[in-house]
This record gives sequence, C-alpha cells and structure tokens, in this order.
Amino acid sequence: MNHNLLLPWFPIVLATGVGARLLGSRRGIGLGFLCALFWIAVVQASEGPGVWSDAWNAVVLVLGSLAIIAIGAWSGNAPIPWPETTRKPTQLAGTEVPPRHRRFAQAEACGSAIERLLSAIEQFDDWLERHRNDTDPWPEFGEFIRGVLYSCCGATHVKLYRILSEGDELVPLREADPLADSDWRSVRKGIIGHVATTGRSYVAGDTSQGELIDRLAKESDEPLTWVFAVSHGARKIGVVTAGQLNSRADHQPTFLRCMELLIGQFWNGLGEACRSRSAGTRDPVTGLLSRESFFASAEHALQQAYQQGEPAVVAVIALEQLRHLSDTGRWEVADEVVREVGVLLGRKIRTDDQLGRFDGTRFLLFLRRVDSHLAMLILEQLMSRLTALCDDPSRWGVSVQVRCGVSGSGTDTPSLTSMMAQALRMCRQARINEVNIASDLQEDRVLTEAGGHENEDSADTRTGSGAGRP
Repeated sequence: MNHNLLLPWFPIVLATGVGARLLGSRRGIGLGFLCALFWIAVVQASEGPGVWSDAWNAVVLVLGSLAIIAIGAWSGNAPIPWPETTRKPTQLAGTEVPPRHRRFAQAEACGSAIERLLSAIEQFDDWLERHRNDTDPWPEFGEFIRGVLYSCCGATHVKLYRILSEGDELVPLREADPLADSDWRSVRKGIIGHVATTGRSYVAGDTSQGELIDRLAKESDEPLTWVFAVSHGARKIGVVTAGQLNSRADHQPTFLRCMELLIGQFWNGLGEACRSRSAGTRDPVTGLLSRESFFASAEHALQQAYQQGEPAVVAVIALEQLRHLSDTGRWEVADEVVREVGVLLGRKIRTDDQLGRFDGTRFLLFLRRVDSHLAMLILEQLMSRLTALCDDPSRWGVSVQVRCGVSGSGTDTPSLTSMMAQALRMCRQARINEVNIASDLQEDRVLTEAGGHENEDSADTRTGSGAGRP
C-alpha cells in the first residue's frame, strides 16, 4: 500500500467528523462528500494521473472516499454533549428542546418583554400630553391601563379602584354615580381588601402565597387571577384586578412585579400632573376653585343648562368679622374658619354643582336644575349649618356672621356676570337688612310692591287733581 494515499486521509477524516458534528446530519453528508473529493484531488496531485492505473490504489481511493462520507453522515446525527445535565420537556410529548434553543427562546422572550415595557412607557408619555388638561382624566386613564395590561400581559376583565381618603371603601376609577353604583367595595373584605390593606400582590397559582390566600380568592364573587395595589409612598391609593392572564412563558414574578411598579408610576404621574394643574386653579387655603377657574367652569355649566332647558342659581356666601381676626393678628384662626366653611360647603353640594372662593371673605356657589325658590330652601338648611359653625365666640374668639345672596335665571337666560352681580347685590342687602339670606325673589316682590304703591299714588294724584278742578 502506498503511504502517500493514507497520510492525508487521517486529518481529512478528523476534520470531516468535527465539522459534521457542528453542521448536523444533512450538511454533514455534504461536507463528507466535499472532503472525499478533496482527498482524491490531493492524492492525484501528489501521485499523478497514473495512480488510477493500479487496481489496488483505485480500490483504496474509492473505499476511503466512502469512509469519509460515512463519517460525515454519522457525526452529523450524533447529539452534542452540552454541559447542561437537566432538560425540561417542551409542549410536545417525547421531545426535548436543546439547551441552546432554550437559551435563544429565553433571550427572545426577555427581549420581547422589554420591548413591550418600552412601548407602554412611550404610549403613556403621549397619552399624558393629550389628557393632562382634561377636567377629569381618570376614566380615560382607566381605559389606557386596560390596553397596556392587555398588550403586555394579555390581561382581561381589568378593573381599577381608587381608595378613598378615609381608607374604608374602594370606588371605581371610572366616573360613577355614588348613590346607584353597586361596584363599591370594602377595603377590608375579600382578596381585594387583603391586597389593599397589606399591599402584597395576589397571583393565581403562586404556591408561595399559602392555602388561606387561595381560599380567600376563591370566595370572591368573580374570578380573579391577578390583584395588586398602587401606592403613593407608604399610602395605598388604588387597587387593580385582572380576571385572566394569557399563558405566555414570560409571566414570571419578576415581570409581573415590573408591570405593577410601572402601573404605579403611571398612576402617580397622572396624580402629580393633576395636582400641579390644580395648584394654579385652586385656592391654597380651602382647596376650592379660584375665582377665575370658577367663572370658567360655571360659564360652561350654565351654557349646558340653557341648552337643556334647565334653570340655574348663583349664590354668594359672605363671612363677616373675619377682618377683625386679621386686624388683631389672628390670621391662622381666620384661615381655619375659611377652611372649615369650605369643607362644609364641599360636602353638601352635588357633583355637577360648582363651588369656588371669590375673595378673602366670600364664596361662590353655582347650582344646576334648581330655581330660586328651591334654592332658598336648600340654602336655608346650609346656612343653618354654617351659622352653627361660625357663630361660636368660644372657639374663634369672635362671632362670625354668615350672609347669603341668591340670584336665579328664572324663565330668561341671563349671563353669568349679570347673575353674579345680582347675587352680590342681594348679599349686601342681606347685611343691610340683618338677615341671613336675601333672594332675587324678595327683590322682585319689593319692586312689585313699590310699583303698586306708585300706581296707587299716581291714581290718587290724578283723582285729586281732577277733583280740584272747577
């Protein structure tokens, strides 16, 4: 046997085996075929064309080529001995995912999750720019959060609740009727109350939560898969619930926790935007609308009332003797009186009414769907409460008197400015007459009586002048 035939054969076989192991079965056969041709070319180049004239050399060349191709096919089918010793089954029974593929899938899932988080952040920036000046952006914010949770987690049946300042009730984030809405919840009951009280999230199927938590979740009136709280510092301000989550592999506790923190940042970001906006539209002492903001809101509400054929009333409430407190250096007491009056007024008005502060001693009140007579009955009850609060010398050091002037639209459509001017005039009239309330109805009655007396005097004068003639 000519050793020049076998010497290049061994390294070519070795290279074929290593290369086929990395390329796989089909490519391994092709690599073996190419390496066999390469071996024949090397031998023919070294021995010359006469190598085929010897029958033994021809047999060696053919068998060696077939061996190289066989090595390529065998090495391509052999499994790669990666260092991982444990492998998890895939969705198909009886098959295994190579560790290399698992790493690629995990990296792809991680990248997809990060892309969804980045997309949610960009969407919130655009949404906040469009809605930060809305009168009530919270219902729209709830719809935005539902879309974000669906796109990022596949969450459905999402509900958002805010925790009232008293901390005893959960109310829907959407606009709701406080008297008729049945979706109010106690902050102390069920799995939602547990999450709202403790701040610990609930995820269905999490074995670390314990059997009691799962039992508490099963007792809920509706299926809940994910419940988490929204915090502002150490204070809980809201709760988010989801009925279902999809079966994505990246729904790990870390990813869900990122989503919880992201929703909390969105919630607090909108809250800060609303507070910064209200700082310019709210009175710093009472938190009520400033004069300019009140006029803007009341003008819009008045036009809506006129379009729907509803009456409206403007009232001015004045506090007397506050200047005496300020002149004696008791500014804090004067501010406390104004603050408590504002709180009392805010508790008694309806959601579609408007309340603001006109100046240091006067408040503005706009009432929809009431006429002057009905407004008088409402304001009489309100004035009795204000009088009980303010007429307390033992607390304030002086008896603070409360006056009220009322002006209604009647059957006409007067402007807000004219109604406000008449209410201010009636408030001064109440002070002059030393009464609590003065209304435009009383002014109309006085004018009517004055007009009647004038007509009678004119008639008497005409009668007297006529009788005196000869």
